[in-house]
Amino acid sequence: MFIKTKAIVLSTIKFKDADLIVKCYTEELGIISFIVKGVLKSKKGKLKPAMFQMFNILNIEFMYRNKGKLEYFKEVKVEKHLNSINTDIYKSAVVMFLSEIMKSVIYEEEPNKSLYNFLEDSILHLEESQQYSNFHIAFLIKLSSYLGFSPHDPVQSNDKYFNLNEGYFENTETKYSLSLTNSNYLSGFLKKDLEKSHEIKLSKQDRRKLLSLIIVYYELQIESFKSPKSLEVLNSIFN
Repeated sequence: MFIKTKAIVLSTIKFKDADLIVKCYTEELGIISFIVKGVLKSKKGKLKPAMFQMFNILNIEFMYRNKGKLEYFKEVKVEKHLNSINTDIYKSAVVMFLSEIMKSVIYEEEPNKSLYNFLEDSILHLEESQQYSNFHIAFLIKLSSYLGFSPHDPVQSNDKYFNLNEGYFENTETKYSLSLTNSNYLSGFLKKDLEKSHEIKLSKQDRRKLLSLIIVYYELQIESFKSPKSLEVLNSIFN
């Protein structure tokens, strides 16, 4: 089956001496992995390593064999060059972290166009944004809704403590409860669009703590989820 689709690069791994294995989230089919032979040594080929930087948005064509094996690109064009994401050390750290998250939570060949649109819109916002210190936190909170465990808004005014295990706010504290301060921060993020998440004022310490708690939330909701190794890099960059 011949497929033409948009795709977002989630990871690129060197294979042997000159090949790349590229994992993409495609608009039409979900997760698909490709092998690009000889791309690291060939200077004349149409495909270049720079095309496959993390979170690049591509237009691709390929013959989908659907046999559980690596696919081959027939045509690749970069939809939009991500200049600031690829050159800004802070944005690059955010992308590395979120890419690792995506590889951990999305792994099926199953289309989800609303998720694809969310990812593309988020990437383009990060590319253009000058205020993105809260971006990764807002992204994870919004992403959880596409994964089926979005935090529920408080039902009653006295539901002040967010329960990480149950995924909703309640009026009493338990061992799974966020503090009142962190519960208020989370509630604030739930009320803000991604584009306005920078309006929530967090200290560096509060931002780091809230991020670690959201990682715990993912661990409680997704059995196979593991804290990303790039979290330490992200925290050191934003320290």
